[in-house]
Order: sequence, then C-alpha cells, then structure tokens
Amino acid sequence: MTIRRSLAAITLLATVLLVGCSESGPALEGVTGTITKNGVPFVGAQLEFYPEGPGAASYGKSDEQGNFKLRYSTGKPGAVIGNHKVTVIGGSTNGAEIEEEPVEDPIEGETVLAPVANPEAAGRRSRSGGGPKSIEGIPATVKEGEDNHVVIELD
Repeated sequence: MTIRRSLAAITLLATVLLVGCSESGPALEGVTGTITKNGVPFVGAQLEFYPEGPGAASYGKSDEQGNFKLRYSTGKPGAVIGNHKVTVIGGSTNGAEIEEEPVEDPIEGETVLAPVANPEAAGRRSRSGGGPKSIEGIPATVKEGEDNHVVIELD
C-alpha cells in the first residue's frame, strides 16, 4: 500500500511539474519594423507595443537604419496577436543624442571631452524637462501566421 501511494504521489508530482513547465501565455507572432521621421530613419528610439486585449507589452529599439525587432515582456521574440497602441520614446534622425565638445579640465589643465546638448534634441524633451519626449497611441496590428513588418512614420 505504501508503494502505491508513493508511486501515485510521484506520478502526480511529475504531472504537475510537466504542466507547470510547459509554455504558457498568449500566442505570439514575430514582429519587425521600421521607424522614420519625415522619411529619414529614426535612430535609438525605444518602441513599446501595448496590446488592446489581454497580454503584456512588447519592446524594441531602433538601430541606425530605423529597424527594430520586438521582444515580449518575458523575453520571447514577438508580440501578442491583435491590435496595439505603440509608444515611441526618444530617438533622433541623425543618431547623435549627445555631442562632445573639448573643454579644459580645471584641475589638471588637460583637455577632456564633455557632453554638450544637441541643439536638434532640444525639442525632444518632455514638458516636465525630465526625460526624452514620447509619442503615444500609434495604432499597429500584429496578425497571426503572417510576416509582421510594422512601418511607423513620424511627422
């Protein structure tokens, strides 16, 4: 009798572990995209895709050509199938968030490089002056079983 209970307990435990370790969560599809501003690649922008239905957000960052790939909040590639609202945070059309300008080090008298604000970046700060400007509510759709390449054009 004890052996039967032990075998039943081991079988139950194995079943629970197998079910618990299986992949769960919403169905995801791979998503790539391109973001531009006035036809020029928008570089270094953080993109956040928020599904309008169930599921968590997916994230990506644009490269020098304005291309991005999304990863779900768990780190898996892709985004939830369905309609999304996209938020774009930061980015620039020239890829230069910060320029460096030579300045003299007052302690040692050596020339060093110090960050100087990019004049083109001035308009990208939030009203509160805190962080980079964000654009919210851009619609996008992720379709099941399709090559999802999202094109975002900013004005």
